[in-house]
Amino acid sequence: MKSKIKKLFYKYGAKRVVIDANGLGIGLMDYMVKPQVDEYGDTLPDFGVYNDPEGFYKKFRTKTCEFDAIYQIKANVPINSEAHSILQTALNTGKIKFLIDERVAKNKLLGTKLGQSMTPEQRADYLKPFTLTSILKEEMLNLREENEGMNIILKRANKGIKKDKFSALEYGVYYIKQEEDSNKKKKKKFNAKEWMFYS
Repeated sequence: MKSKIKKLFYKYGAKRVVIDANGLGIGLMDYMVKPQVDEYGDTLPDFGVYNDPEGFYKKFRTKTCEFDAIYQIKANVPINSEAHSILQTALNTGKIKFLIDERVAKNKLLGTKLGQSMTPEQRADYLKPFTLTSILKEEMLNLREENEGMNIILKRANKGIKKDKFSALEYGVYYIKQEEDSNKKKKKKFNAKEWMFYS
């Protein structure tokens, strides 16, 4: 699973992997910052941490390190509250669009010659993104918003339904917002006078 994250990073040319570095995420961080050899004997390099102010993970860097590949989130109540707000805004403004329902996707697929010729395994693999989207929607519908002072708290109505996929979406959107804000600050610092030449 962990080497799969690194492979997906390279497959899609990702800028960073966002990791919740609390709880079980600490173990994932410890794994990601070290090189691994996959089942085919290929070496996957260690991933450097972009936001590591204390320099804790720098000691694991090797010559083949994929620098700044990880963005760690040390989530707490204020960060979670901000992340909830950012995601809600993105959803309300239409910045995030979901895939069609998995049943609709399946019917469309089976309506094609390609879909009819697929094996059940191939069909399941093709429909996986739609299935995962349905699970994500179920997780979201299970959440109830509560306010504690200035903070937004999301609680699960049914404890049997996890919120892993929702958290992954939320932290991903949170990271993107941090990048957007950082880029805006860099543009504001740009001074045109410094780049003017006279002859």
